[in-house]
Amino acid sequence: MARRLLIPGLWLCFLLSAHVSAESKQPSWNQLMPQQREILAPLSQEWDHMEPAKKKKWLGIAKRYPGMTGEEQQRMQLQMRDWYLLTPEQRQRAREKYKTIKKMSPDKRDEIKQKWRQYEQSPDGALANQ
Repeated sequence: MARRLLIPGLWLCFLLSAHVSAESKQPSWNQLMPQQREILAPLSQEWDHMEPAKKKKWLGIAKRYPGMTGEEQQRMQLQMRDWYLLTPEQRQRAREKYKTIKKMSPDKRDEIKQKWRQYEQSPDGALANQ
């Protein structure tokens, strides 16, 4: 009986260790392909200190990048640069705000988007984006 439980238990341990091992082996900055380094350039200073899960996320974005429109690519580059410039505390606040907004109803999210667009078109918003 114990032997029957041992084999599935060992198999599960093997699978979990393989998953953790694969995730922890994200490439260093120098191991990235030239196209990936070009796309992810705003993150170059931070790359080798990132957690493997975050590297994996950014590599996924870099993979989708060539299929984006020029406008989407430009926006992504600006967002990466802006994210890199944030302090860890500012990043944490941004994540918390994102989670809060994500939990809102679609109508409330649309209302916030509309207010943001109005702000961007205002003189104050135009100055903030320069």
